[in-house]
Amino acid sequence: MVGLGLGVLFGVMGTAVSQSTWTIVAGFSLPVGIIIALLAVTLLLLGLRLVLRTRTAAILAAFGIVVAIFLLSQPSSGGSILVPGNALGVTWTFAPTVIALLVLAWPRFSKN
Repeated sequence: MVGLGLGVLFGVMGTAVSQSTWTIVAGFSLPVGIIIALLAVTLLLLGLRLVLRTRTAAILAAFGIVVAIFLLSQPSSGGSILVPGNALGVTWTFAPTVIALLVLAWPRFSKN
């Protein structure tokens, strides 16, 4: 259950920062929010996968991330949307799922 809670937390926090950018020079913005959010999701899932013997916690975390992103992507009753349909929003919608599938499908090589 800790994995599910961590997944929801990372999904919510990633959604909050995924649109953040830093303007480096005029006309060029670095999308630091999506980079940090995807790195955090990757490290969470990899950490759970490497530390624990089973995939259960990582599966629950991945489920929490995907569900949180899905729910926060829906328009609210007032019509506001936290994940817009721009490139960063589409990347944030699909990239954590792809990362989760890769991390969860990766075989365990150690015999421990």
